[in-house]
Amino acid sequence: MARATGMLSGPYARATILGKRPRSKPVTNLVFEKLIYELQSIATNFRQLADATGNEGYIKWARYIGGQLVEKLIGRTDLTEVMEAQLEPLNGAGHAINGLARKANSGSDIEAEERAFAIQSIKLALKPLEDALSGGKG
Repeated sequence: MARATGMLSGPYARATILGKRPRSKPVTNLVFEKLIYELQSIATNFRQLADATGNEGYIKWARYIGGQLVEKLIGRTDLTEVMEAQLEPLNGAGHAINGLARKANSGSDIEAEERAFAIQSIKLALKPLEDALSGGKG
């Protein structure tokens, strides 16, 4: 129940005991917050990849995912269903990018096939969001 209100369990319990039953956040807000978390995590991993490898292409990805795309999605409550449907694919793709970042941060080389898989995973996970933003063209 605390999670539905966006509160930690301690403050939630305290408010409940004091008779101030916290309300749940609207589903739209929760979905958007989860989506932003996934996108920001992916952008952070791309920044780490850029720092570790010196590849500027990763910075472009970070700016797009963590900046431009987020800006386009702000206030788009009409896309809540698409956002929610893409949470799991984005999480999976994020794990692939995180794996590359961990590998690069440890000084290991990233295989071309590994990189291609991770980038393709991101592209596939983002496509429904991009299509929805462009009015279904894609």
